[in-house]
Amino acid sequence: MSAVARDMAPEPHDFRKAMGSFAAGVTVVTVCHDGRLVGTTVSAFSSVSMDPPLVMVCLKRDSRTLAALGQARTFCVNILASDQGDLAHRFARSGADDRFALTAVKAGVCGAPLLSGAVAAVECELHAAHDGGDHEILVGRVLRVVVDEAKAPLVYVRGGFLTI
Repeated sequence: MSAVARDMAPEPHDFRKAMGSFAAGVTVVTVCHDGRLVGTTVSAFSSVSMDPPLVMVCLKRDSRTLAALGQARTFCVNILASDQGDLAHRFARSGADDRFALTAVKAGVCGAPLLSGAVAAVECELHAAHDGGDHEILVGRVLRVVVDEAKAPLVYVRGGFLTI
């Protein structure tokens, strides 16, 4: 980083506030590795390409989900429904071992868990990984999607959930 960029960098609190003002969908990225289910709440998710179908998700470097995904090489991005705020909170808690306890799941085509009641499930195989500072930027090649258009998505902005 150049000296100019370092001197101009925003305060972490201000940067977090600015990024929190950008409304984002809420997802839970899930992985099954060696029969163990892991997952975490993620708002940094986006489509990348239609041909081939690619998506991008960012996971913290110290995430158990990232470690499992690196081994399994497949994952599912579950796009949460407006009534799944409690699920988003449960999967966001650091170190929680009961994330799947109250949630119905079924194995997708790649083995990653699909969460019951989600707006959509995007099943992927790992296509590429890139350095993203304290996160890893993962690009997944989409294998299959499951969509429930009757459900409204959950949205996160300024520290709270909204429905549309």
